[in-house]
Amino acid sequence: MNHLLALALAVLAPSALAAPVTQYALLKAAKVQGGLMTMTLDYIEVFSGAPEDAARAVRLGYYPDTRAFQAALPPSGLLTRNVNPQLRTLKTDARTVFELSCAEKPGVDTANIVPKPVSLTRFVASWKGQPGACWPFAGEVVRLRLDGTRVLKVSQVYFP
Repeated sequence: MNHLLALALAVLAPSALAAPVTQYALLKAAKVQGGLMTMTLDYIEVFSGAPEDAARAVRLGYYPDTRAFQAALPPSGLLTRNVNPQLRTLKTDARTVFELSCAEKPGVDTANIVPKPVSLTRFVASWKGQPGACWPFAGEVVRLRLDGTRVLKVSQVYFP
């Protein structure tokens, strides 16, 4: 009997303990109410110039080879693809962390851009283009850290 219980737990445990995932998206709308945000998002794929991203783009059939992928990269070094335009809605909770892309040391070269935790209010104001953003939002792109349907973190994606 104990073997059957152990087997059942072994089969069910992986799905119950899924690891958090990273998802990139275009933040299309943000509604703040009571310290929480309801986001309207369009999920996208983001590729950098890294060899693993080039291999992934080729494997997915977006480019015939890594040379074609590298040639398609814009000056920012980040390529976005929206292969399934469909709006989704997610809600943050009181524990969600919000980050803006900021220079590690104010007034210093942009080579050292790091994520900086900010309040929900400042994040949304920056997304709307109001002063206070460390770096302007480019193309509404955010990086989400998700655990199931729970939004752990919303980060601005830095485009040089």
